[in-house]
Amino acid sequence: MPKYPFNPAVLDALPEPIAELFRGLELTLLKEICSRLKIADNLNEVTVADIRALRSHGIDMKEIERAIRDVAGISQQRLDELFDQVVERNQEYYTDVIDLAGITRPEVIVSAADVDAIRRQTEGAFKNITGTMAFVLDAGRSAVNPQDALIWALNSAELQIQSGAISYQQAVKSAVKQLADSGIKTVDYESGRRDQIDVAARRAIMTGVRQTCSKYTDQSAEYLDTPYREMSAHQGARDIDGPNGWENHKAWQGKVYYKSDHGEPDPLGKYPDLYESTGYGEVDGALGANCRHWDNVWIEGVSERTYTDEELAKMDPPPFTYEGRKYTAYQATQKQRQIENTVRKLKREREAYKAAGLEEDATAVNVKIRRLNKKYKEFSEAAGLPMQRERMKVLYV
Repeated sequence: MPKYPFNPAVLDALPEPIAELFRGLELTLLKEICSRLKIADNLNEVTVADIRALRSHGIDMKEIERAIRDVAGISQQRLDELFDQVVERNQEYYTDVIDLAGITRPEVIVSAADVDAIRRQTEGAFKNITGTMAFVLDAGRSAVNPQDALIWALNSAELQIQSGAISYQQAVKSAVKQLADSGIKTVDYESGRRDQIDVAARRAIMTGVRQTCSKYTDQSAEYLDTPYREMSAHQGARDIDGPNGWENHKAWQGKVYYKSDHGEPDPLGKYPDLYESTGYGEVDGALGANCRHWDNVWIEGVSERTYTDEELAKMDPPPFTYEGRKYTAYQATQKQRQIENTVRKLKREREAYKAAGLEEDATAVNVKIRRLNKKYKEFSEAAGLPMQRERMKVLYV
């Protein structure tokens, strides 16, 4: 039986090129805003009157608007390419599976209309992201869109200067740091959740890819008349116990389950229930938030498990100690993500300082980045994990 084309490693890598694109947009907008802030400094280093004059003359935001439009267009193109790849690989895999099972393959497993609906839903999410970007400031108390961020920065500097407590240069530095620390976040979730722009992009892509793959899995299961699923498995799966049992993904990954329609037991009496065992579809279960697992069609008497129980037990490397703390494989992946996020935050801060003409501050931040890059390499080697430096890029295409 062929390997499922979208294993956890492949699924995790799919959104990265587009997420990188949005990280680059974030940095581009930040640099544009901070460079405009520097103009106020050049006009007059100390007077609030000149800041007001700059505002009264109006601020040309065409470059910011152009950058957003360009990235939205490029992401649309790349998203279309990604979905074409997802459809092609799913179609190839499931036609092979159906042939292997001795069933006449259908001309089309999943209709183009179904895939197009998912594609349009995902594209709509991207348009929403570019339409609701905002810098979230003052410890989350206020949010301003990129066009208004410069006005906010000037207002902030003006109020601080009027207090008489700090110089214009110090006020500019304070505003720049707040902008850089906040990053661009989407603010349109009904729950009130706010996410970095690349996180929102990754989530939109993964949702669309999962829905497409799920369509193929369910449709193929109908053709094959099988109620069984094999869950995928990967190194560093979540190993934290919870009240329902399924919160520990490492405990159920890589095994075969019966997918019941109404809670009825497996007629073979051989496989546990998919929903009860894995929390299938629950936010903290299989296919839930940040879960990289997937369910694959299982044909009793034909399919062979991807991993034996012995292989699953040895999938993770043993716990290790780094700087006096003990880490499991899952904890190590979380530490990696933490370092990557911190490096991206510092890069935003460095480029913002550069754009504002604060070269000494930019140099000091660069020293922190070099130290963290070294730590990232040392930690990854100690954990036996591959480095994913692409997650720390902030390039604009």
